[in-house]
Amino acid sequence: MDRCPVNTHFMIMSDHGELFGEEGYFGHGPIFHEKVFEVFYLEGRLP
Repeated sequence: MDRCPVNTHFMIMSDHGELFGEEGYFGHGPIFHEKVFEVFYLEGRLP
């Protein structure tokens, strides 16, 4: 990160959610549970 230009933005995201025991389900498919459709997203800049 120290080598990136000053105005560099970093974005971290995923392509699908994961179940960790919600309603007895584990994994990410083929289950149509709302948690599977949640996508993690983080955007920010270093101070």
